[in-house]
Amino acid sequence: MRSKSLLALCIVIALTLNSCIQDEPLNREADITDIKVEGDTFISSIISEANNEINIFVTGKADITNLAPVIELSPGATVSPASGVAMDFTEGQKYKVTSEDGNYSKEYTITVTSNIDLKYDFEDWGEAGVSGRKYPILLSNHNAWSTGNSGVAIVVNANPYPTEKTTDSYAGTYAARLQTIKGLYISITGQNIPIFAGSLFLGEFSANITNPLLSLKLGRMYSETNGKPVTFTGYYKYTPGDVFTDKDGNPVAGRVDECSIYAVIFKVSKNSSGHTEYLNGETVSTSDKVIARAEWSRETSSITDEEVNKGFYKFTIPFVYKENFDFTKNNYKLTIVLSSSQDGNLYEGAIGSTLIVDELEILTESF
Repeated sequence: MRSKSLLALCIVIALTLNSCIQDEPLNREADITDIKVEGDTFISSIISEANNEINIFVTGKADITNLAPVIELSPGATVSPASGVAMDFTEGQKYKVTSEDGNYSKEYTITVTSNIDLKYDFEDWGEAGVSGRKYPILLSNHNAWSTGNSGVAIVVNANPYPTEKTTDSYAGTYAARLQTIKGLYISITGQNIPIFAGSLFLGEFSANITNPLLSLKLGRMYSETNGKPVTFTGYYKYTPGDVFTDKDGNPVAGRVDECSIYAVIFKVSKNSSGHTEYLNGETVSTSDKVIARAEWSRETSSITDEEVNKGFYKFTIPFVYKENFDFTKNNYKLTIVLSSSQDGNLYEGAIGSTLIVDELEILTESF
């Protein structure tokens, strides 16, 4: 009797477990979560969920007419064309991802860029965010740029946002305008943020309200085939705001706001983990991984600035190296950081400070 009872209990448990498994809903996500190309020609990739665009960066040695991306997806999802299938990426290719339950799909446009683009014209802009909290994003140069706009959108629907396009450009239709705007008191954290500074940088942004310096994930992979960076150049206008305030919002007598314009090259691991290594707002100034820096400052502006048309100034800043490249031991990343208030990441600056930048470029020479 006991054995029969145990057998019956096992059957009930098995049927119950089977029922639970059958009742578990299938995944509804249809996302590309990671993408790369096998081999040493791969540099990095950028996935923009805001507009379902992906760019893969490869070296000049890669055959972009016969490239086979390796694609990671949401659990259970499928993609067409399939992962690992060779395609001609002379032009962008469409990839359709279908969720595990088959009810949802998403179409991505995947493009491939040979070498890292080192000239930035700020012509292409779009929007991201949810309805009622849409904020500007820069699409130029395959979404390599990020801003702090998404962090501002978490707490307020700003108008204008700190970083936006402007038709006050040196060349083309648009330039990037970075403006320090009034902050607010955040009741959830009990934190008073007196200002939000405009920011634009090569890298990613992940909002950290308690420590804003950690919000920045700075750096994009840099290819040896691009050559050795020698000079950072571009065009800018800057107007400081009227009243400089400290992190508590108190006016600081006699202090005038300043902008930030600089480029940094730093080393990362030679293996694949280097793709996920970044500097942040703290380490970009202190890390021993930094090998070269080109930075605008008020002290050097009389040497590096040249007044040009439309009220813009041209800056030409040499990279100062403290260590040479060694691609046999390391990979490298490049970041450019721009801000309307130099200490805006500490919530210090002047409301109304405005930096407009256009036609930035990294000039290189052969290794």
